[in-house]
Amino acid sequence: MNEIQYISYDEALTVYQKTIEASGGGLSGIRDEGGIKSVLEFVQNDRYYPDLVSKLSFLVFRFCSGHFFMDGNKRIALTLGTFFLHKNRHYWAATQFMQRMEAIIYHVAASHIDDELLLRITKCIVECSDFDEGLKLDIIHAMQKGD
Repeated sequence: MNEIQYISYDEALTVYQKTIEASGGGLSGIRDEGGIKSVLEFVQNDRYYPDLVSKLSFLVFRFCSGHFFMDGNKRIALTLGTFFLHKNRHYWAATQFMQRMEAIIYHVAASHIDDELLLRITKCIVECSDFDEGLKLDIIHAMQKGD
């Protein structure tokens, strides 16, 4: 079993800066340094997040909903999730994550998709499997909350 590689605070800031620059800009800056550090530390707690999938889901959910940056919180959630997978040598899952999560992230930020549903989605992406019919229906129903 491979030991999980975690994202450091400095790495998170580097990913953030590159994400803002590559996506055409926006307000750059940190709103909650303590929140960022707290998430990056808490994700390492195996008692609450015992495996890579639960850690990834927590990381993405908190960065998307935490509003730790002045701008780009959805983008940073997506790119940090991808970076976390890449750092842990899940290269194909990282590619799939970037493509499949883009629309999902919006609905996480809008509170249409909760942490439990996100965990189910994330599990499929990491396992490189299709969403089963039940999960597809749950995603559709969650996304319809915004209509």
